[in-house]
Amino acid sequence: MSKASMDSIGSDRIRPSGDGRRPPINERSPQIRNPQSEIRNPSDPGPQIRNPQSAIRNPSEPLPRVRPRSEHPISRTHIDPDALKTLYRLRSSGHKAYLVGGSVRDLLLGRVPKDFDIGTDAPPQAVRRLFRNCRLIGRRFRLAHILFPEGKVIEVATFRRRPEALDPNAPELLMTSDNVFGTAREDALRRDFTINGLFYDISDFSVLDYVGGLDDLEAGLIRTIGDPEIRFREDPVRMMRAVEFASRLGFAITPDAYEAILNHRKEIVKSAPPRVTEELAQSLKGGHALPTFLLLREVGLLDVLFPELADVLRELDPEHPHGTGHLFWALLDVLDAERRRGRAYEDAVLFGLFFLPVARARVRRIAPDGDPSPGALSVLLEDLVTPIAARMALPHAIAHRIKLALSLVGRLSHRPDARVATRRLVFREAFPAALDLFELRVMATGRGEDLAREWRALSERARSARGRSAAEEPAPSPPRNRPRRRGGRGRRRPVA
Repeated sequence: MSKASMDSIGSDRIRPSGDGRRPPINERSPQIRNPQSEIRNPSDPGPQIRNPQSAIRNPSEPLPRVRPRSEHPISRTHIDPDALKTLYRLRSSGHKAYLVGGSVRDLLLGRVPKDFDIGTDAPPQAVRRLFRNCRLIGRRFRLAHILFPEGKVIEVATFRRRPEALDPNAPELLMTSDNVFGTAREDALRRDFTINGLFYDISDFSVLDYVGGLDDLEAGLIRTIGDPEIRFREDPVRMMRAVEFASRLGFAITPDAYEAILNHRKEIVKSAPPRVTEELAQSLKGGHALPTFLLLREVGLLDVLFPELADVLRELDPEHPHGTGHLFWALLDVLDAERRRGRAYEDAVLFGLFFLPVARARVRRIAPDGDPSPGALSVLLEDLVTPIAARMALPHAIAHRIKLALSLVGRLSHRPDARVATRRLVFREAFPAALDLFELRVMATGRGEDLAREWRALSERARSARGRSAAEEPAPSPPRNRPRRRGGRGRRRPVA
């Protein structure tokens, strides 16, 4: 894969909102009507919110754009049955209940949602009273988790609103809390992008749009709700989410949002490391890692998040199959193909791909022949993985497994033999992760396929042999019941 073809994937991510609109989701044009279902009944007590004034319907408050059931493709057969049960129970109890967020977006695009989240005007304690299988989580803002068999969780959140507007010229706009109850419209306006601000109303099966998300969904645009200069400073992780959505959906980032990312990319370091790592993991597991990381490099976020990797990627990689780019991009391309086929990888393999290019570059410096001593390699990996893993807030177990796997990958470049040391290698703790990394590198370079097959076959033989020996091993005999010792030591008589 040439560098030009690789880089072309990350380009063309920005276009004016008036250019090249996508075909509409439905052939009929959307209509706007006055949804009586959105007008609160004066006898309905409504949610118990922190600011009682926000519960009163403002007559001047704009009504949502409503797309009726006949003009959108969402069917209840595409919605999780347990999510439907939750929606119906909330609605039958006199509360508003909407399907919200990414699930509505994905259903409109014909995709299968990963989660089905629900928004409601019922306060958390009211939700808890309605569902015996409910658990409230969170300290500052309570979320309701409705628990179902096989570990399924339906998240129910009370409508929230953004905190009071801050001075856009203030030196610090980082938002640390938005735990203020609000209305459905306020909840839509607090969300990050217009395509994530759509609601599905279970009462009449319509789609409600307070933020213009239907137009942007049809145009294929990632647009922030509000000024992107402010929204990205409030929550810098939104910059990564914009890149991830654009890459996953094949959408374009609007010019103002793209420019804001370039201006504020360095503020990503203010975000909580676990949130940043979670966004990276979603890209690696979602089958769109290559376009995501190409776009992260394009907007400069990769240089801020992983300067060690960004420096290495500026060099030509001798192992690249065409010699015109870096092997890292070919690895991500192969990873995406394998994930789309349904192959799962553990976290040590996914995050190990970040460290592999840097480790290979440093190994070439200390050992041009590519075969450093075990002691030197151990020190190199410790100095490389430990600080970056701490910066990413990776669990210690995953960081340790990454170091072990990287130390074994080089040994798999040699053909397996019948020595005892080779058989012991297969039973190492991190050998499965090392073999996965080696196979990804083989697929990316097109070299060493025979070696990968032989190591995989040896691994399967060794593990099946261990399984047979464990099955044939006799069960341990129960401990013998020793007869109870009666009496005891007599008291020592005092010496006269």
